[in-house]
Amino acid sequence: MVQPQAASLLLTLYKWGAARTGGDVTREDTGKTQTRPAPPLFVLSSCGDVSAQDDHPLSAQIMDLPINTPPDSMAIPASEASLPFYDASHALHLLRGINELRAEEKFFDMTVSAGGQDFPCHRTVLAAASNYFRAMFAGRLRESQADRVELHDVSGPILSLLLDFCYTGRVTVTLENVEPLLQAADLFQFPSVKDACCAYLEQQLDVSNCLEIQDFAEAYACQGLAESTKRFILAHLGQLAQAREVERLTFKRMLEYISDDRLCVDKEEAAFQIALQWVKADPKHRQYRWPELFQYLRLPFIRRFYLLAYVESDPLVYRSPYCRQLIREARAFQSSEYDRHDWPCHRMKPRPSTGLAEILVVVGGCDQDCDELVTVDCYNPQTGQWRYLAEFPDHLGGGYSIAALGNDIYVTGGSDGSRLYDCVWRYNSSVNEWTEVSPMLKAREYHSSTVLNGLLYVIASDSTERYDPTMDTWESLRPMLYPMDNCSTTSCRKKLYAIGSLEGKESMVMQCYNPDTNLWSMVNCGQLPPWSFAPKTVTLNGLIYFVRDDSADVDVYSPSKNEWDKIPPMIQVHVGGSLAALGGKFYVTGGYDNTFELSDVVEAFDPETRSWSLMGRLPQPTFWHGSVSIFRQFMPQTQYSSDGVPLDNDRINLNRRRQHLHNHNLNELHRR
Repeated sequence: MVQPQAASLLLTLYKWGAARTGGDVTREDTGKTQTRPAPPLFVLSSCGDVSAQDDHPLSAQIMDLPINTPPDSMAIPASEASLPFYDASHALHLLRGINELRAEEKFFDMTVSAGGQDFPCHRTVLAAASNYFRAMFAGRLRESQADRVELHDVSGPILSLLLDFCYTGRVTVTLENVEPLLQAADLFQFPSVKDACCAYLEQQLDVSNCLEIQDFAEAYACQGLAESTKRFILAHLGQLAQAREVERLTFKRMLEYISDDRLCVDKEEAAFQIALQWVKADPKHRQYRWPELFQYLRLPFIRRFYLLAYVESDPLVYRSPYCRQLIREARAFQSSEYDRHDWPCHRMKPRPSTGLAEILVVVGGCDQDCDELVTVDCYNPQTGQWRYLAEFPDHLGGGYSIAALGNDIYVTGGSDGSRLYDCVWRYNSSVNEWTEVSPMLKAREYHSSTVLNGLLYVIASDSTERYDPTMDTWESLRPMLYPMDNCSTTSCRKKLYAIGSLEGKESMVMQCYNPDTNLWSMVNCGQLPPWSFAPKTVTLNGLIYFVRDDSADVDVYSPSKNEWDKIPPMIQVHVGGSLAALGGKFYVTGGYDNTFELSDVVEAFDPETRSWSLMGRLPQPTFWHGSVSIFRQFMPQTQYSSDGVPLDNDRINLNRRRQHLHNHNLNELHRR
């Protein structure tokens, strides 16, 4: 029966709806009167019981209303014809009500049992809470019609917890129930309960249980828990070794940990000791696995004396030809005879926990005012941060060349516009210091320098010379067969390659130098790309990349196949930019972009994905700078070290002011 207060409201709503959507309407364009259908009668549940009785006055009023009742109030815009409503607490109230019905033992339609315990419940609630029960009850299985279902592989108390979760959304995970609860949640498809168990286990991780938890997580496809447990193990493998827990690992597990870059050791010697401990715990059954395990150690980054005194001398190493080969490889790397860019390998990548990182070093160049820079900045891809290193101690001038030999950087030649330089400066990364070494045999500018077999080569149009860092001496070599202008060089597969235009001609040629025979030869590589002048070159994994200075195009040459290819173009042009290999990629920095604006963009090409990505920005827009990559030890910034100073805006501005002062003083000196 309709309450008296609701009657007037209902009648008003009806008239309001008729005014908005019903009644006669005269169209202005035709002048004709059209009749719109009357609206349906909506009844609000908030007005009480609105099931109108036939003998009630309100019912008669509603039934007697004309279909086209004219509006007696202002028309309401169509945009206000509805009012969407959502009760955020409805689901909670509904769940609470269902649980109250359960407590009152009302409307049960089935019973589930496990471990001898029966649990009356509502079939609909179980089906809504679990896809397992939905499939059971909605399909053609016998259980879909049964009043009682027996569940196996679960105990009564655990099933009780899951049923409580169905009705309340709550469950308490404890040390005693976490394992069977996770197993049951996985079996009966309660993903949120499974996640809660995983979160609890992650909180309980320690050295005594982490190995078991990882096995358990992988057995039940808990990917998040398995990954977090693995990270914990990698961070505490040294403690596991001290507790002799690593000795019971399977070979698969041991290989998984030793090969991971994230293995947390303060130096690579610790990784060697852990691997050796595992093998010697059961040498009879494990020593044949040693070479496979040994190859994943980062041997090049083990200190030389330790490599000789402890690694080479171990019987497991010197009795294995393959292990001895890896030792020779490590020695070649440490003596700078191994080209890590030409022959990339996981062993040439230090673990981040050791503090050693391969960094990009940018030397000198010119700023927006064409002032020469003596700044030396380095970029760490692991942290994405720039730091500045020791400034260049002298006037760089123009036309100098830069190359990295091992972890040292060499700057050769150049000029101040009036005289050529024969000086050679070396940056020692271990002490963050520049020192002058023996000068070249000939002063030169706009030459090219590269490294091969642990020696520094300087190549110009009319001469070639080579520097031995162990002897601090230079020697003259055979010049190129044909003198070339604006020459660009790189080393690839134990040979030197030089690209440039013949003197007095526009045609480009490529020449090759073999250090074993001390002879130059022309490279018959077919038609060269249409370069206007020599592109910058870099070598990665047996391929030579040619980065043009006047476009974003990049060409690739394979000396072994004698074939040319192209890769996707760069993100932008880098006129006067610089090029360097780093971490299996090559980086292009600075220079002028497509709009002839001086750029600070740093982009990198990944040969594996054949794609370019923006890596960051230089501390300031720069051109005509040099760039190389080296390995360098980085210590925590809270401790005193010579690993450089982080570059923030204040320090960059200070650096620029010092640079301008240096240039001003230099110009004054030249005027005098």
